[in-house]
Amino acid sequence: MFSKQYRQTLREKWLAERFPNTKEITLGLKRIFVMPTMTSAALLLALFVLLLMAINFQSSLIYGLTFWLLALIIISVFFTYRNLSEVTVRAIQASSCFAGEKAVFELEISCPEGQKKSAISVGWKFQDFTTIDLLNQNSVSIKLSHETLKRGIFKPKRVSIFTTFPIGLVVAWSYASLEMQSIVYPTPLLQESSEDGLSLAEDAEQGKEIIRGSTDFSGVRQYQVGDSPKHIHWPSYAKTGEAYTKTFVDYANQDLWLEWNSLALKGIETKLSHLCAKVLQYHQDHQIYGLKIPGKTIQPSSGEAHKTICLTALALYGIS
Repeated sequence: MFSKQYRQTLREKWLAERFPNTKEITLGLKRIFVMPTMTSAALLLALFVLLLMAINFQSSLIYGLTFWLLALIIISVFFTYRNLSEVTVRAIQASSCFAGEKAVFELEISCPEGQKKSAISVGWKFQDFTTIDLLNQNSVSIKLSHETLKRGIFKPKRVSIFTTFPIGLVVAWSYASLEMQSIVYPTPLLQESSEDGLSLAEDAEQGKEIIRGSTDFSGVRQYQVGDSPKHIHWPSYAKTGEAYTKTFVDYANQDLWLEWNSLALKGIETKLSHLCAKVLQYHQDHQIYGLKIPGKTIQPSSGEAHKTICLTALALYGIS
């Protein structure tokens, strides 16, 4: 009657209303679903057969066994639901990574004081799952990893939470749509090219001379009106009878710039990967470098924070 895509849209809309994006979520009556497992489904089929046998043979023993097993399934529904009820899931932080690697998300799972929870599984389907117990402590921090495919901002899907405790006849499950995201940097891949994005050759001198400095002695020159008496070169005056002034110079480092427009490479992602590799290289070599990409200029600096700023700019290039 309805197409698969339409049903999927309705399902996602319903889940978005039931599980809105939030920093933390506490599971309750409207957010926990209880379903029979394959074991209980097979047991229910066996109970139907036992019931037919009890009716046919009028056996009170078979009647008792049938209703005892049925009561066991019903009671397990309440205990399994209770094991997941009032569990709180909170997003703590997310780590950055390079495209193709796994982003790590840290979560906190907690329950009210005085309660004990067992065998609660948290994670993503086909990704990372972990099982925790809240017995001697009311909260525990866990780390889950999720693979990434491309650079940019990665927001994982809803986290699945489920338990089959205590006897595995039913499963209580829920979702947590948490406000967490990871910055995925471009894959660092150095490209061989005659122009690699540097505005200064890597074998350039360490600095350039700035005249009229105050640090290093450079020589002497004829005295000029206004020169400081402190800089008069008295040995020359003693030999020649003429006044000479000492001169000094300073040396300023030439900044290394990684420039988008200087790259002789084709393709946006290729350029981003190359610049990413150069940022890592200069950071490892403790170089002072800057980054120029269309729409953004990062002044030369060094250190871990500067590296993160540059990599983030490359990761978010062209992403609104």
